[in-house]
Amino acid sequence: MANAILNSNASSSLVAALDSVSASKNPLIYSYGSKNTLGSAHVPAHSRTVVEAQSTSIGWNQNIDFHIIKAGQLENCFLKLTIANTLNNHANATLNTNYFNLIVEEIQLLTAGKVIMRNVPFGRACLMSQKSFGVRKNMEGLLQITRGAATTAIADNASATGYVPLLFSCFDVPELMYNSSFCEPMIVRVRLSTDNKYSNLVGGGQAAQSMDLTAASLIQVHRQMPSQLEQAQISANYSDTESLVRVQNEVVCEETSKTVAAAAGQEITHTLTTNRCINKLFVAVEDSLVANAGQYVEIQDIEVKANGQTILSMPGELVALGLNLDTDRANSGQCVGNYWEESSATSSTPHTQRVYCINFGMNSDHSAHLTNVVSAREINAFTVKATFTGAAAREYKLRVGALTPFLESINSASGKISTSLSS
Repeated sequence: MANAILNSNASSSLVAALDSVSASKNPLIYSYGSKNTLGSAHVPAHSRTVVEAQSTSIGWNQNIDFHIIKAGQLENCFLKLTIANTLNNHANATLNTNYFNLIVEEIQLLTAGKVIMRNVPFGRACLMSQKSFGVRKNMEGLLQITRGAATTAIADNASATGYVPLLFSCFDVPELMYNSSFCEPMIVRVRLSTDNKYSNLVGGGQAAQSMDLTAASLIQVHRQMPSQLEQAQISANYSDTESLVRVQNEVVCEETSKTVAAAAGQEITHTLTTNRCINKLFVAVEDSLVANAGQYVEIQDIEVKANGQTILSMPGELVALGLNLDTDRANSGQCVGNYWEESSATSSTPHTQRVYCINFGMNSDHSAHLTNVVSAREINAFTVKATFTGAAAREYKLRVGALTPFLESINSASGKISTSLSS
């Protein structure tokens, strides 16, 4: 029988474009530095600066724009949000513990009115779930996610501050960073949800707890070299007439809702609609109650089909603990991931732990090199089915995230950023 994945890649425009580019060196040949040379890259002395950019207008249920300053290589960004409980009713405001991630409905990186990259709460949860354990825990701390609790409280007249990592692929490795001094002006656009969507969680007839947005800013981290070296870098990268072409990534999120019974063996099936190439599939099941938003439940079985063929049909535990891999890790490339963390109600963080990853590639370093994809454009009925236990007879959502690479080009004359092949 013909293999659906191999057939899909044979007709993929993105795969053909990447396969036609020769590598600068054979990755299996190693050389040592000779006399007066360094065996590894030398990074010149430079400055690392962190600035906080403000916006002219902030508020709930609206877009907030932040301009990227021109200060060299853009290394990272964090959205800083400060909220306050100012109802003066002497009552705690009860928030979903995943509040700071969920309340940011969408983050976009724009240039010249075009969206270059974007992400949503589930996409950010997918990316965090794949970080190393320490990194994931640090990000949970930035987002004020409480371990082993579905809610968190803010006292009357108190405030809380959370930092949302933007998690764009351009921040993953240095070679994908944007040189803000050369590229055309960039804007980060943030869309926030309504003020009490994830804070109206108090029962007993108590009034909804609307939160005040007291501050919002964008923390920007830049690396800048001396002007002479920076000009030499720009000249080396953009001196010829051809554009600088790179592979970036983003998570495309889809979902299917279904009302299930309060019993084991409940199933939800989702058919993917994206036509892009896929490096990883992320799967999670979410209770529809706002109080449980982002508190993903355990999945008993996962099945993936393409063109009627079963690509994978395995217990969720095996997918989580055994099938994720990273061939970049010497002697420990198999059984990679963070799902090993104790999953009891008193110790887990389901928002970033109970996201199941199906890796079509061979490593987690998807930004530095691409090892394999599946072209969804060439597949009919690309379906994902999850089996789980319904805690109550109500609606559940099957969320599917697809890590999708795409080609990006930066014009050598104008610094204009464009995106192209993705399927």
